[in-house]
Amino acid sequence: MARAGKSITIEAPVMMMEVGYSSDKTPVWMDDRWYTNFVNWCNDEKFKITAFKMLHNKVKLTFINAKECTLFGLKYDRKQEEKIFRT
Repeated sequence: MARAGKSITIEAPVMMMEVGYSSDKTPVWMDDRWYTNFVNWCNDEKFKITAFKMLHNKVKLTFINAKECTLFGLKYDRKQEEKIFRT
């Protein structure tokens, strides 16, 4: 049986851009409402997120345990399905 992890990576409208002369990358959101809507949805669902890391075109979320991560994956998948296939 495969071991469940506590992290999940999802696609997000974010780009990591170098700003100025430093090599540090800053997140730039392509959809200004996505992050706010996502955080509000996570709060409404009462997920226990311990870390939120922005990557290029992705967001990596870490949860308190593997069950919470699996629950998020199932609920987020359902939300995306409803968004795509709504009539």
